[in-house]
Amino acid sequence: MRELKIFLVVVVFTALTYWGVEPYAHSIMKPHVSPANFNFAEEDLSFAKGIVADKEALLAQAQKENNATQVESATKALDVAKENLAKNEALWASVEKIDFAKGDAAKGKAFFEGNCFACHGLKEDGIASNFTDSSAYGVIPPDLSSAALLYDEKFLAALILNPALALKVDHKFGDAFIMTAYNSETSGESEEIVNQNIADVIAYLKEMALKFEEKENARIKQEVEEKYSKVEESAEKTALMEKETIFAKERMLFVESCGRCHDMRYDGFFSPSAKNDLKGYLGSVPPDLSMMIRSRGEQYLNDFVNNTQKLLPGTAMPRVGLNEATQAKVISYIEKVGDSKKEERESLGIYIMIFFVILSIFAILWKRSVWSKLH
Repeated sequence: MRELKIFLVVVVFTALTYWGVEPYAHSIMKPHVSPANFNFAEEDLSFAKGIVADKEALLAQAQKENNATQVESATKALDVAKENLAKNEALWASVEKIDFAKGDAAKGKAFFEGNCFACHGLKEDGIASNFTDSSAYGVIPPDLSSAALLYDEKFLAALILNPALALKVDHKFGDAFIMTAYNSETSGESEEIVNQNIADVIAYLKEMALKFEEKENARIKQEVEEKYSKVEESAEKTALMEKETIFAKERMLFVESCGRCHDMRYDGFFSPSAKNDLKGYLGSVPPDLSMMIRSRGEQYLNDFVNNTQKLLPGTAMPRVGLNEATQAKVISYIEKVGDSKKEERESLGIYIMIFFVILSIFAILWKRSVWSKLH
C-alpha cells in the first residue's frame, strides 16, 4: 500500500508540473494577446484602439501623480496612438469601398506592367524581375505570381494603398518605406480610378495565382512520382507519397511567404537575400526558423505571423499577412522541420505510460512476494 501511495504522489506532482506549472510559466513568458484574427480590418482597429486605451491609462496615472514630465511624454504618446488609429480607420474604410467583383484581369496586367514592373516580377506570366539580389532595397522584392494565393484580396488592397501601415512597419519606416503607396494622395488620381485599378490588378494576381498553384502542384506531383517510381505499389507507398506531397506544398508556401528573409537550414533552404543587406534593412539578421517551433510554440507563431507588433512591439519585422489556410500550412511546415518526431513521440507516449503502469504493478507484486517470504 505504501508503494501505491508513493506512486500516486509522483503521478499527482508530475501532472501538476505538466498541466499547471509549465503552462503557467509559458503564460508569464508569453504576453497575453488576443488570438490571430484574419479579418485584418477588425484586427488592426481593435489593436490600435487597445494601444489608445493603454496610453490613456498611462496619461491618467501621470496626471494623478502630478508628474509634469510624464504627463508631457504620455500626452505625446497618446497623440501618436490616436493618429495611428485614425490612419487605420481611414485605410480599412478605403478598402471597403473597392468592388473586387468588378476587377478586370486584362486591365490589371496593363496596370502591373506600367506601375509594378519596376520592382516586382511575375514569372508566371513571363515577367522577369529587375532585381535579382538584395543590394538595392535590403531584401529581394517578391515575385507576385503567388501573391493572391498567400493573401486575401482585402489585405492585398491595403498593402497597395498603404504598405507600411498594412505591414505594421510604419513606426520604423514611415513614408520612407521601400514599397511606394498607391492611393489618391500619392497618384493624384480620383478615388474611383484608384479603386478600380486596385480591383483590376488584384483580379490579375488572382488569375496568375491559379496558374502558379496548378504549375507547382504538377511539379511536386511529378517529383514525388519519380522518387517512388521504382517502389512496389502498396498502401504504405501511397501514404508516403501523400505525406511527401503535402510537405512539399507546405514548403513551397513557406518559401513564397518567408523565404526572402529567413533560412530553414534543417531543410536545406537558405534565403537568397544577403545577410548584410537584411541587417541594414531590418536592423538585425532574421533568424533561422528551423527550431522556432520548439523555442516559441505553435500558438506564439500563429499570433506573431498574424500581427508581429502584438508580441514584439517595435519590431522591424513586417506582418506577414497570410490568409488563414496558408498560415496554417506554413506553420505546419515549420513544425515538421523543427519537430519532425512529434507524431512518433505522441503516438509512442501512451504506450510508454502503459508500460510503466504495468511495470509498477509487477514491481509491487514482486516486492510483496519477496517480503512475504521474509516475514
